Amino acid sequence: MAEFDLIEKHFAPLSIDGLKDDAAVLDIPAGFQLVITSDTSNRGDHFVEEMPPADAARKCLRSNLSDLAAMGADPFSYQLNLALPKDIDEAWIAAFAGGLKADQDEFGIQISGGDTTGMAAGGLSISITALGLVPTGQAVSRGGAKEGDLVVVTGPLGDASLDRLRMPYPRTAVAPLVRKYASAGVDVSDGLPADLGHICAVSNLSATLEFAKIPFSDKARAVLSSGQTTPQDIITWGEDYELALAVPSANIEAFQSEAVEQGVTLCVIGIFGSGEGCTILDENGAPMLFDKMGWTHF
Repeated sequence: MAEFDLIEKHFAPLSIDGLKDDAAVLDIPAGFQLVITSDTSNRGDHFVEEMPPADAARKCLRSNLSDLAAMGADPFSYQLNLALPKDIDEAWIAAFAGGLKADQDEFGIQISGGDTTGMAAGGLSISITALGLVPTGQAVSRGGAKEGDLVVVTGPLGDASLDRLRMPYPRTAVAPLVRKYASAGVDVSDGLPADLGHICAVSNLSATLEFAKIPFSDKARAVLSSGQTTPQDIITWGEDYELALAVPSANIEAFQSEAVEQGVTLCVIGIFGSGEGCTILDENGAPMLFDKMGWTHF
């Protein structure tokens, strides 16, 4: 199928304007700023051949939506760039577009453009640039944490390390609460210690966590207890796509109460202080020693 026929049939219906121009023209509401994030996923590294194309589409879009939520931004629009093998089955593309449509409906976002290109047989790469809206001056950065802020996560961790390439669920529902109550944020995509380390580095602080307070899923706790996996493996794998936040102690009670109304349970797992880096303490209060802090891409 020719490029423009492919776009017209499968992706133009996902947009409001039909993707008829060389570029998109977007009206940003008065009093808002645009938050922009990009993520690339390659078949074999971020999703596998066996993953249904609709799920591959949703996972790629959701990883970007998680970045928006970490900054307190609401979903607005996205651009899709596809590098497809020239012999790809059109049924794969149709199912992929169907997955995007399902998540557009669920998370209130629409496609506004992008690009498609061919590549060597077997290769497949998906790049999405997502745009979010945040009231002017209210975006939550990594550099806003203060000494004494609590370390808070939005849900259980660990399943991603056990069920590799799982389907995440971005915490867009609490984005307004993130900008209302949090002073800094990041999503847990590369492992909790590594991602919190980004907040620490930019905010010039340290983070001290208690391993016993980290909310793991029931399945993750079971394999930890049985010795089938190690604390390092389960906490540094990444791809849980929960949010890790710095929250002033004065805000935590209201934040937790309002988050529950959105179906999100916040857990306090540590505190930010002077120093640098992220330290995790065991049940005896001793630092746990890891030989890596998270996923590395190279």
